[in-house]
Amino acid sequence: MVWACLPHFLDCQPLQRQFRVSNQCCDILAVSQQRLTVIELKVAEDRYLIPQLTRYFDALREEQPFTDQIDYQRSIRLIAIAPSYHADNFTDIRYSQLSFELYQYQIRQHRQKHYLTLLNLETQEQRHQEIPVLQLPSNPADLPDPPRLMQNWIKRCTPEQAASLLQLRAKILKFDPRIQETIQDRGIYYGKGKKYLAELRTDPAREFCIFFWIPDRSYYGGQVRRIRYWTNWLTAGYWGPCNSGFKLSVNWGGGSYSRAKAPRLQQSLEVLTDKALKHWLERMN
Repeated sequence: MVWACLPHFLDCQPLQRQFRVSNQCCDILAVSQQRLTVIELKVAEDRYLIPQLTRYFDALREEQPFTDQIDYQRSIRLIAIAPSYHADNFTDIRYSQLSFELYQYQIRQHRQKHYLTLLNLETQEQRHQEIPVLQLPSNPADLPDPPRLMQNWIKRCTPEQAASLLQLRAKILKFDPRIQETIQDRGIYYGKGKKYLAELRTDPAREFCIFFWIPDRSYYGGQVRRIRYWTNWLTAGYWGPCNSGFKLSVNWGGGSYSRAKAPRLQQSLEVLTDKALKHWLERMN
């Protein structure tokens, strides 16, 4: 949505999505009068947002891509777009030598139409753009409504993410009549009794994560373990095995947002779900 609205919202032309530079991945690069604009999109507040943009700035200044379109003598615009911001973001900006533009987004409905609104937190200027709305799949008649916790998560998702999350839920619940959906300690569990196959929740940084009970070929001799993945409900990135909570049960040197979110390491959420369902059924029979 933001990509198509860049000229209206930020007075720049889109250049490239998901641009990789120095083992990092910028969400959007854009240009205006040969001035480079770096845009980072978030579906939730992220306390590490400003250091992330700073690393992008450093890598882009070093490698200087698109020199046929960009004048690197001009300053680089660093822009963040998120539904809300962490207090640490403003502290980091206060003591940084770089300039950042923070925009808060909302999706609003008015007379059967939907609008994306961007608010510049510094100038308080608002801009609006009508957007097409992806129809979410209706909840199957034979399934209960999603729990309130999941409904709150959906409010933070893009339409595509919300649709994928609801499809994931329906697939799990319709796989076997023995599978139950339970809420425990701000998490949503799927399984029978203590034999779980998946656990959905947000971590302490309010990032979405999912745990699957599947074999971990790297550790424990391929035994079924509780494996943590970062997810955006479209793909999933391996974090590592966790016996309980969020702490890794092995010290493998990974388990970081930068690694779990790396595009090259993303896995199909559908494939992982199929794998978890298969091994759950084997444990039940």
